[in-house]
Amino acid sequence: MQTKRMNKNNSKELYFKYSQILGHQGPIYALSQDSEYIYSASADKFVARWNKLSEEQDQFAIRCSHAPFSLLAIPNQSQLLIGLSDGSLHLIDTILKKELKYIKAHQSAVFALAMNPQQKQYYTADSEGQIFVWDKEWNLLIKLPLACGKIRQIVVAEDGSYFIAACADGFYRKFETTFFNEILQVYAHHDGCTALSILPNGDVLSAGKDAYIRRWSRAGERQNAFAAHLGTIYQLLQLGDQHYISASRDKTIKIWSMLNDSICQKLDLQMAGHRHSINALLSFNGGFISAGDDKRIIIWKDSQLKSM
Repeated sequence: MQTKRMNKNNSKELYFKYSQILGHQGPIYALSQDSEYIYSASADKFVARWNKLSEEQDQFAIRCSHAPFSLLAIPNQSQLLIGLSDGSLHLIDTILKKELKYIKAHQSAVFALAMNPQQKQYYTADSEGQIFVWDKEWNLLIKLPLACGKIRQIVVAEDGSYFIAACADGFYRKFETTFFNEILQVYAHHDGCTALSILPNGDVLSAGKDAYIRRWSRAGERQNAFAAHLGTIYQLLQLGDQHYISASRDKTIKIWSMLNDSICQKLDLQMAGHRHSINALLSFNGGFISAGDDKRIIIWKDSQLKSM
């Protein structure tokens, strides 16, 4: 494990590279977090844990039988859900460091995991276009066979009343969370929808293999569309109440105005950023974390914190 700190001062920057963490031997596919730790899943078949304060890797490490493609740290329960390339789900007690539950439900790789605290539900989705809905005890409530190809992301509304899914057939789909009826279907990206975010006003941001970001109203009416990157966009993430960020296969992270979708900052190799595709993002109070195919986890902090 290696950590480097960067402290260049540039008053025009919104965010700066604070440090980087090295430890995995393969590309990093997913990140998740709880109040104390960052969890990372890699092609090296390990799920690792890093202390948020020290940025040191602790003794928690899980060797998986297949590549872990998705992670979900479950708040206030000291549990971690892992989705593997063979379709299996593994629920881990992060204190006792033991497996609590093994579920072999999906027949293909599990790419998306999400939690709905209000409805006490979990959602898991795979590369064949199936969404499974589970209750809090991990009893299967319903299967939603969409036949839409790979589902890369599920995003749950803040009030828990619906969720949206990013599908490889180019659509994002919206489901209510009582009877799980599909209530909206929007053709968003011709080469596949890969990332989604629900803004505070209810607008939806979508991104895809076409490297575009599009903004949609609650009713699915297009509000804006623009070429954002030079390659597939794998992640969209809200950053505070003024910005959102996108991460791409083109090795860049871009920060955008939530108000008008204008670009505010680009983080690339010139900013000591990633050398390869960026696959995962996490936000925290005062910044965000990114990870990708270069095996690195990078911590970016608000430039206003430089003087603190």
